[in-house]
Amino acid sequence: MPEDADEPLERNQRAVAAAAGALVGSAAGGPLGAVVGAALGPMLEPLVREAWAELSESARRRQIDVLASAIHAGIPVDEMEERINASERTKLLTGFALSAATRTAWEDKVRTLGRSLASGLLADDDAMIDTEQMIIAAITDIEGPQLAMLELLVCWYPCQTPLESSVWGLICGPLDLPSQSQSAGSGGSETGQWPYPLIVYARPKLFPVAPGLLGTLQRHGLIVQNAYTDEKTERFQIEQFFQELEKVTGRRFTPEERSGRYGTVSWPEGKAPLPRWSRTQLGEQVFLRFRDAGTELTDVWKSGPAG
Repeated sequence: MPEDADEPLERNQRAVAAAAGALVGSAAGGPLGAVVGAALGPMLEPLVREAWAELSESARRRQIDVLASAIHAGIPVDEMEERINASERTKLLTGFALSAATRTAWEDKVRTLGRSLASGLLADDDAMIDTEQMIIAAITDIEGPQLAMLELLVCWYPCQTPLESSVWGLICGPLDLPSQSQSAGSGGSETGQWPYPLIVYARPKLFPVAPGLLGTLQRHGLIVQNAYTDEKTERFQIEQFFQELEKVTGRRFTPEERSGRYGTVSWPEGKAPLPRWSRTQLGEQVFLRFRDAGTELTDVWKSGPAG
């Protein structure tokens, strides 16, 4: 085969990379956008050489958006290639972020991936890069329902006493994060421990899929399940729970009824305290990545208790 047989293919690859750079430049706009577009063209060539042709146009655009978001988050344009190729860890981190972008249609998530990629590429040590890889792995598995569950467990907490101000009678918050962080090590703080009845009470639209959502968050270390033995707080929350139900239904519940199910939630009164879920520091980090990227939860998932 003639030596120049691959030239048309390589020219196409360069053209695609240049077009990708131009697309980012157009998104950035102005003189800065022109610089971004010109610099990213050659930089993208090795990234697209093998996999680019296999991706749909929309998937390619989302990969470009991840790189553009990383630039907006602080990666200098002329340092992007050097930082990506700095080590096997940074190459792998970039691959994870770009691969995740091809498997979502959620623009907020794409921006969040870009911010996390920037944080990893700007990291000073391998431990921070490895942590960022865990964060990107979690972001990859998070869509609207998972984020709504994480937001509840990170930003809100079950009221502990009658003196606490509450939104729905049982749920206090939201916390002003990160200054009011309640995470304590890997197990979360006592006030941030959520029993299942209060979770599905606060987020009724999540009830049909709640076990799967909790499982996903727990698998990535964003929440932990705790055994709970504080009987005083348990009794208070049970009583408050049924008071709220009685307000909604306009009727009193008998002791026998209090051990049953009411609509979407139940609290087995008189039995052993229920296991509870708490946010972790990593869970807060992941939530803040979404929040700082400008992510907004849709009302369908974050709506509170129905009347």
